[in-house]
Amino acid sequence: MIDAMRYTKDLVNSGFTKDQADTSLKVFEEIMNNNFATKKDIQLSELALRSDMKEMESSIRSDMKEMESSIRSDMKDMEYRLDSKIDKVVVRLSTVLVVVIGVAATLQKVL
Repeated sequence: MIDAMRYTKDLVNSGFTKDQADTSLKVFEEIMNNNFATKKDIQLSELALRSDMKEMESSIRSDMKEMESSIRSDMKDMEYRLDSKIDKVVVRLSTVLVVVIGVAATLQKVL
């Protein structure tokens, strides 16, 4: 922190009275104590930050698993609908093919 004796001595040597130097020291220490973080403050903040980060990571992982599950479900639904549409197209094409073959056979008999 601060060497209080040296600070007070330097102030007295530069023209401050002993009372002025003591008051200046008290004000300076109060400002430092109220506005500056100590190593302990920083360590506590770091621990809190790490804890918050772990919680966020866990939450993100959980959200990702939910999204993955939802996407897989949506993909299965789309696959099912696509298969159904393909089946309908195959049936229609088969019907058209039977009609074309019938027409071709009829034309062959007629001609």
